[in-house]
Amino acid sequence: MTASRARIPEPQRSPQPLDRKNKRLPANRNPATNKDIKRLPRTNSFPLPLWLRVLMSAQKLSIAMTVILTISVFAIYGWTVYAQEQWNQQYKKLEQLKRQERQLTTAEGSFDNDMLRSVQKKPGDLVRERPEQSIFLQAAPLRPRLAVPSTVSEIPQKNSNERLGY
Repeated sequence: MTASRARIPEPQRSPQPLDRKNKRLPANRNPATNKDIKRLPRTNSFPLPLWLRVLMSAQKLSIAMTVILTISVFAIYGWTVYAQEQWNQQYKKLEQLKRQERQLTTAEGSFDNDMLRSVQKKPGDLVRERPEQSIFLQAAPLRPRLAVPSTVSEIPQKNSNERLGY
């Protein structure tokens, strides 16, 4: 056999149990019976002093308040981050609209300037308006009022096969 395949011997296990000082117990000793075991006193038999109960309840209350405050801090932080992001988006839209407004104002000014130059070159192309050239439309006649049903049962039912939507 090679050295790499050699088996490592397993550690020997003690056949007898050890006590707290790592000494072997005698093999003839019987396990402890319920008579030898002493039980701890019940918590109700010795009531806690008032100051200790107050401190314990204050600790529980402070833990609960810490959890609530931590959750509220995270919620407020998340809301401020979200609100700031929304504000940034709306501000970008506002800046874009202002830029478009400036571009439209510039385009309108150049259009007016081009129109004035063309009028100066050919002054006969533009004619002043006169009232005789205006077109006046008459208002449409009033429609008769529809009778409004006084109760729900008088409202006409729509056909179920009518298309709704667009």
